[in-house]
Amino acid sequence: MKPTRAVLAGLLALTAVSASAQLDKLKLSETIQSIKFAGDVRLRNDVSAKRGAGQNNRGRLRYRLRFGSEIELPESLTALIRLASGTGEQVSTNQSYDNLSAQKALWIDQMFLRWKPMLHDDATAALAAGRMQNPLWRVYSSDIVWDDDFNPEGFGESLEWVFAGPELSLFANGLQAVADEDSSSGKNQWYFSQQLGFEKTLPLDSRLRLAGAYHKWSDENRSSFGQAPVQDGNRRLANGSLAARFGVGEATAQLSSWIGSVPLALQATLIRNFRQVRNDNVRGPVGRDGYQAGVIAGAAKTRGQWEAAYFKKYSQIDATVADVADSDFADGGTNRVGHIAWIAYAPRDWLQLKVKGFVTDAIDRSFPTVAGVTPSAATNLDKAVNRLQMDMSIKF
Repeated sequence: MKPTRAVLAGLLALTAVSASAQLDKLKLSETIQSIKFAGDVRLRNDVSAKRGAGQNNRGRLRYRLRFGSEIELPESLTALIRLASGTGEQVSTNQSYDNLSAQKALWIDQMFLRWKPMLHDDATAALAAGRMQNPLWRVYSSDIVWDDDFNPEGFGESLEWVFAGPELSLFANGLQAVADEDSSSGKNQWYFSQQLGFEKTLPLDSRLRLAGAYHKWSDENRSSFGQAPVQDGNRRLANGSLAARFGVGEATAQLSSWIGSVPLALQATLIRNFRQVRNDNVRGPVGRDGYQAGVIAGAAKTRGQWEAAYFKKYSQIDATVADVADSDFADGGTNRVGHIAWIAYAPRDWLQLKVKGFVTDAIDRSFPTVAGVTPSAATNLDKAVNRLQMDMSIKF
């Protein structure tokens, strides 16, 4: 028996050495400190009912696939890379079932570097560059300005300082991003955002978070942005560029509280395009205001949890840049008013079921809200659009 045990011990030692050698071979780089992978899959049934001249009802089966990595590097630096399905749109990673099951593409959804230096025990800061996650603080009501799938390409900065005594935190975020670059133009089109805000702890385990922001677009009238989809709303010139100037002020607030053991979030976003004025060269009223407000009860994040929500949205023609606003409200964009409601349930920690509905109408019925149609080409199109989405989402 002793020789047998000696042979087994030798084999185990050789196996351990071999496994160690294999791990050394699998080492990606001396620079990588750690690497994390994550992703999600969503299956959707998306149905739209439309009323208006030349408009057709639509029913689409769609999916979304996202898979990414977070790579920790030396000197407080992190590389974040994510691939996603879709058709190359700036505000969607959805892919429809079509083209006789032709193969579908993966796109670079995010690719950026983030540096998070250690400033103070009570402060966090981050600098980012690349095609990045939006660095501005946002809640659901913020999608009146920014679609959740929109990833700016440029630079972002974030700073937050916590004051333990008054149970208060102050934060500031910045964004400088390229909208478009054309070889035939001497100037690139940019947009710049600055955001200041605070969060205060309140009685009854409640919190109020409030922020003000200003989003200024530069040379937005020079040409189109070359974007894949042109979303509804916004007055446009013959060359496809925006007719109005855009300097959008935004105020967003969220009050987080509880009803018994059920979390409750009251949200509101108000916007005004301060650079929009009446212009004899373009038709229509000074449509520069918008808001979105509502409530979310519950949070369907772990097994057995549910949530329900209701929001009202109102976004005038030139309240904000339509091409980066929410793409699900009607057909996306501006010049829309309506209601949003959903209910969701998580039967597992990694699985969520959701039903979401939109009931919308055009604000200015004389304005052609169909994307790409100029005011002189048509009138009174695409009035009411109602939409229903049924989702099954899995995170891994």
